[in-house]
Amino acid sequence: MQFEVKKNILLKAIADVNGAVEKKNTISVLQNIKIDAKDNMINLCATDMDILVNSNFACDIVKSGSTTVPAQMFFDIIRKIPDQNIIINQESPTILQIKAGKSKYNLPCIDSNEFPNLSEGELGNETEIEAEKFARMIDKTRFAISNDETRYYLNGLFLQAYKYDNVSELRSVATDGHRLGIASTPFNFTENFGVIIPKKSVNEIRRIIDGCKTIKIKVSRVKIKIIADNTTIISKLIDGEFPDYDKVLPKNNPHTVKINKKNFYDCIDRVSTVANDKHRSVKLTLETGKINLQVNTSEGSFAYEELDVDYTGDKIEAGFNSRYLLEVIGQIDKEELTIRFKDGSSPALVEATDMGAMFVVMPVRI
Repeated sequence: MQFEVKKNILLKAIADVNGAVEKKNTISVLQNIKIDAKDNMINLCATDMDILVNSNFACDIVKSGSTTVPAQMFFDIIRKIPDQNIIINQESPTILQIKAGKSKYNLPCIDSNEFPNLSEGELGNETEIEAEKFARMIDKTRFAISNDETRYYLNGLFLQAYKYDNVSELRSVATDGHRLGIASTPFNFTENFGVIIPKKSVNEIRRIIDGCKTIKIKVSRVKIKIIADNTTIISKLIDGEFPDYDKVLPKNNPHTVKINKKNFYDCIDRVSTVANDKHRSVKLTLETGKINLQVNTSEGSFAYEELDVDYTGDKIEAGFNSRYLLEVIGQIDKEELTIRFKDGSSPALVEATDMGAMFVVMPVRI
C-alpha cells in the first residue's frame, strides 16, 4: 500500500474514526485503525464492537493494500506533523511508514484480516434531516442521560419518529429519573421507530455531524446508521424499553412564572455556593411578583436571594437539586424562561417560547 495525501484531509478522517476506538481494550486490533486503499479511495475504519465509524476520501493511490495501525499513535503523529503532503507506505506486512518532508516514522501493523467486521444488517428506509437540527436535539437532551447501569435502558438517548394529529416529528428524549429533556423537530418519515442510542454513540454522532449540512438516518431493531458527508457511523442500540415519558410530562401545572433566564441562573449559582454534597437542595418560595431562593445546611451555612418575577397566584414552596436545576436552565437559549408548577411536591415543567424543547425537574424534600 502506498498513497500521498494532504495532512488536513488525512487528519480529519483519522479524527472522525478515532473516537470509536476503545483505548483500554485488551484486544490489540481493536486499538487500531484499519486503512483500506483501493480504486483511488482511502477508507479508514475503527470499532469497539458496539460502534463502527468509517471515513472515506479520494486519493491517488500508487499501490493498493490494507492494514491496521495503532489509532492514538497514528493520530498523534499526523496531528503534530507540519502542514504538508504526507506519504503513507507499507514497507512490509508488519511496518507502515509515514513520510513528511524530511521526517520519517514507522508504525507496527496488525493484519487487516484480524480486524472484526461489524455488519450493519438489515436497516429500514433512509430518511434525511438537517444536521444542525439534529445536533440541536442532541445538545438539548443528552445532559439528562443516566449513568446508572442498573437501569441500563436510561443509559442512552431515546430517538423517536412520532406522529400525532397529522404532524410528523423527530423527538430526542433523555432522563435519569431526576430530570427529563425532550427536543423535537419536524421530520418526514415513512416508518415509525423508537430506538435507544448508547451514550458513547450519541457523543460520537454529535461530533461527526458537526459542520455537515444534512445527514441520512437508517434504523433497525438493533442498529442505527448515520451518514454524514464522507463519514458513516453504525451503532448497536440498547436492547430495552424506554419509559413512557409522556406520563411524566406534567399535564396540569396551572401556576406559571416567567423569569429572566440569566438572572435566575445567576441567583441559583450564587446561593448554591454554600451547598455541599449532602445539601444540594435549594428552596424556592414563589409569591406574587417575586421568588426567593434559600439554602440551609446542617453546618450552619446559609444563603438567601430574592428576584422579581412575572407571577400572580398562590404561594408555592418547592425544593430542587441545585445542580439539576442549573443544568436544565442552562439548556434554555432564550432570554426568558417559563416554569409551570402544580404544587410544591410535583414535577416542574421548564420551557421557553419557540424553543422546540421542554424539561421536567423532579422536586426534593426540604
